[in-house]
Amino acid sequence: MKVALTGGTGFIGQQVRKLLAKSEHDVLLVARKQAKIAELGANEKFVIADISENRNDWFDYLGRPDVLLHLAWGGLPNYLDSYHVEVELPLQTKFLSRVISSGLTNLVVTGTCYEYGLTSGALVESQETNPNTPYGIAKDLLRKELFEIQLGQNFELTWARIFYPYGDGQSEMSIYSQLRAAMLNGDQQFEMGSGKQVLDFISVEKVASTLVSLTTRCAGVGLVNIGSGEPQSVLDFVQFQIHALGAQLEPLVGALPDRNFESQAFWADITKFQLLFAGVQLQ
Repeated sequence: MKVALTGGTGFIGQQVRKLLAKSEHDVLLVARKQAKIAELGANEKFVIADISENRNDWFDYLGRPDVLLHLAWGGLPNYLDSYHVEVELPLQTKFLSRVISSGLTNLVVTGTCYEYGLTSGALVESQETNPNTPYGIAKDLLRKELFEIQLGQNFELTWARIFYPYGDGQSEMSIYSQLRAAMLNGDQQFEMGSGKQVLDFISVEKVASTLVSLTTRCAGVGLVNIGSGEPQSVLDFVQFQIHALGAQLEPLVGALPDRNFESQAFWADITKFQLLFAGVQLQ
């Protein structure tokens, strides 16, 4: 299978590349900047391209892939910047619509749990979205546009809503990276919020494994949540990671404010994911 991959040097993309490199698939990486080439392996194939380029031959330029796994998205990790709606959304819409119109028949795109907005509890793919952040709004609008395009164009679409990934290579603003930094600095205490918020944490390795399986084993899944399906308080997550990292850190609960743009308790209903991969060993 010929797989084209955007965002392959990002947090999740790096892990996806590792898995695809071990596979028998023919993979083409789309690198936005020449400087990113230094991060690629000697045997990894690539093209230099930016999704803002005004091309009508995207499908040919990407090597006429059997599937495009599209991870690229700018402006992160600031979820509240209007850039997502004003700049990134038009770029993404134009790029993907042109890839589709020029011949792509199978597309996998990463969405976000922020599409759900402030809804609480176990979140299922079929429920109505109500995003309250520019990032969530932009992703939700892009999803709707792609499903609208699908009404008039023959292509398969999988929209993978990712919940709370964590792991090496994550933004320094993430709680996981902050924990690691505190440990390396030899800090005795770790400043954090109330720790009461309940979220769905999932390792970046598991996210990557799921995305690769959705890309290479499925087609046209539609909406699917990518999460652990296991609610966990932020404090429990912090304490677990402190133990796992072997750090001598005391959580300083309440030292920082909680995020006010997130629900206090939400996690993924992964029933659909479990049905898709029942009895299947993910890569």
